Amino acid sequence: MIYMVDHVFANPQTEPAWHEWYSGYLHKLMSVPGFGSAQRFKAIDETPHRFLAMYSVVSADVYQSEGYKGIGGGGSQSVRFHGDYHLWTRNLFEGADDVPLVNEGQCVYAVDSASPDRAIPFGGKPLWLKAVGLHQTTPYRAVVVLDISALASARVKAAGAGFFYAPFTARLGK
Repeated sequence: MIYMVDHVFANPQTEPAWHEWYSGYLHKLMSVPGFGSAQRFKAIDETPHRFLAMYSVVSADVYQSEGYKGIGGGGSQSVRFHGDYHLWTRNLFEGADDVPLVNEGQCVYAVDSASPDRAIPFGGKPLWLKAVGLHQTTPYRAVVVLDISALASARVKAAGAGFFYAPFTARLGK
């Protein structure tokens, strides 16, 4: 399963402290049994800044586990930053066991859809994920990894549908 957290962070004064906190929190999450990998991304040319975090989890049961509760999972540890979020959504998706590998020199395109048959305007093979838990802000989300060299052409063809994200952190875990 794939767990995704979307943030729009709108306070430039507290954003560095938020990133510092989030970096440590990623490592805490990776210590929880049931979390397999994690990576954060920053949307390209979006203001206020938009971020996406993707995690692999073994099942929805991880959110009820003592390990997850013990590190303050679910937003309780980030409460001091909540007033700076313009968006904070948490979605759990089925359709893949692990998050796509996004290396340096690549980016990821994420687009929400009412159905898993939406055409990707620039081609590519999407990974279609179905929302099955947490906020469920979309029925489906497609994720496409592409080389950064294809970004300009893909952005023109996507014309404002979805978001393009560059890796913000290295991938943690497997």
